[in-house]
Amino acid sequence: MNELIDKIQKSVSQLFKYETKEFGESARDIVNSMMALLPVIISFYNKPEMEDLREDALYWPGQLERIIKCLEKDDSFEIADVLYNETRANLIEFRDTLVKRGLV
Repeated sequence: MNELIDKIQKSVSQLFKYETKEFGESARDIVNSMMALLPVIISFYNKPEMEDLREDALYWPGQLERIIKCLEKDDSFEIADVLYNETRANLIEFRDTLVKRGLV
């Protein structure tokens, strides 16, 4: 999860530096990492310690779809918003929740 958070940070930086080739590679890597991490994230919601947040598991598959759709567009601000302000921020919040609840 920390690796994905860092990848998102790096990719948004590449995006705004107009490092098009590097961003394209990073974007593909983010999607692949998110797809690999998705089952792990969802499995945490099945733990008794996460029962009160179980409905939040629905957010993550939808967010992956949102990432893919926004990457298909050529709107740097929307991409940055979805990747950095939404996905990265929510990954950090989720990670912190897992730590607080003693799951990692």
